[in-house]
Order: sequence, then structure tokens, then C-alpha cells
Amino acid sequence: MDFWRLMRKKDDLIVGMAEKLRSFKSSLNPSLWSTRTAMRKIKPEGLGKDIYVFLNGPSLSIQDISVVKGEDCMFVNRGFMHPMYTEMQPKYHVFVDPKMIKGIWPVTWIGDILDKSPSTTIVMPINWSKNPMFEPYKNHIYWMYQKPKYNNLGVSGACFTFAIHQQYKRIYFTGYEATGNAHEMLKTANSHFYGNDEELEGKSTDQISIDLLMFSRRLHDLNRLSDYCRKHQIELINLTHGGLLDMFPREEKFPLLEMEKLSQ
Repeated sequence: MDFWRLMRKKDDLIVGMAEKLRSFKSSLNPSLWSTRTAMRKIKPEGLGKDIYVFLNGPSLSIQDISVVKGEDCMFVNRGFMHPMYTEMQPKYHVFVDPKMIKGIWPVTWIGDILDKSPSTTIVMPINWSKNPMFEPYKNHIYWMYQKPKYNNLGVSGACFTFAIHQQYKRIYFTGYEATGNAHEMLKTANSHFYGNDEELEGKSTDQISIDLLMFSRRLHDLNRLSDYCRKHQIELINLTHGGLLDMFPREEKFPLLEMEKLSQ
């Protein structure tokens, strides 16, 4: 094992230990026991079906995702701002970023989602379940108690973990170019289909160095997730137009939008 792979292994051990301690602490919280029990009683909804996970990379601005209208779909974060969101009527919408619980992202986004797609289930971490800010939406929320497979993947990892737990036959995803950090640093293009996150602009080099470390961890965990899927006969298929990811099988399913449609 060379030096850098040894450093990566060291990081795996440290991060893994931290996540185990976090999960153990959560499991000891008696206020979450009843919620966890209730969630465990919900039967998996994806047996034998496909699901399409729409992350928020630039691909979504040029792909015609309407071709899978009527299929089970999952969006994340600001994905409800996509012009086809109402048409798609997603089955799930996922939030796991602490910006929601800290109030940086308004909780009223949930209301905006339900106005556009009333039957959508909001998926959020079980640790948020006792926060009163979510009380108005409690009948629409699934409190995710499953431990994400590989903890550095953020909302994408939560989506993949949830879809695997729901026993979907095939999990397709798009909008994961893995180039967002470069766009943020060089300011050469938009990092998301809707532009850039205003709360992430003007970063210092100190914060950028942390972001790059996290980016390295994400690529590593994506490779680990790919290995897990192969070993467990889980089909996780990349539909993103372009991008860096080479660890998942890639297919082309979404036609590119015509230029006149992009200008509308």
C-alpha cells in the first residue's frame, strides 16, 4: 500500500469511527424510539420497480426528463425549482443538509413542494423529527432512520441508501457531474441547473481547502458504493450527461433539449 492510499485508509478509520459514535448516540435517544418503530413498520415501496433520482447538477437544464414521467422519481433540495417538477409529480423529495434545520433554507420550501406535488413524500433524517418547525408537514414526512451507505456523499448518498432500502430493482440517477467544486473555484460555469447557491459564494481559500478534502472523500465513497452495489447485485446506473463519474455503468436515456426550448 503506497503512502496516499495509507492516508486514505487512515481517513476511512477516523470517519467510520465518528459515524459509529454518532449513530450510537442517536440510538440511545429515547425520544426517537417511537418514530423509528413507526418508520420500520412501513413496507418497502419499490420492489421490482425502477426509480429515477434527480440531483441538481447542470445536466438537468439540458435533459428532457419528461420521458420518464409517471415513473417513481426522487428530487432533492432546490430541485422543486425545476420547470418540470410539477409535471413529474415526484414520489419523494429528500433533504439532509443542515442548512434546512439551521434555517438557512426556509422550511416553507416543504409547503412549496406540496403545492406543486401534493402526494410527494418528504424524506428527512430522523434526528430532525422532534423539531417543531416540521410539525405542519408531519403527515407528509418519512423520517429516514437508515444509516447512509458511505457518509461523505451527502444528499446523493441519502437518496441511494433510501432507494436501496425501498428495494427498487434499478436505481437511475442524473445531475451528478462531480464538477461543482471546480466551477465554484474558477467561476466559469454554474454548479447547479438553477445557477449557483448564493450562500456558498465568496469562500475563503481555507474553506476551499476543506471543500476539496471533502470532494476527495466523496469520490472515494462513490467507488466504495459502486463496489457494494456490485457485490449485492444492485443496479445503480448513471444517466448524467457528461461529468467525471466512471465507477457506475452509464446509459443515455434522456434526449437533450432543443436550443429553442432552452431559451424559453
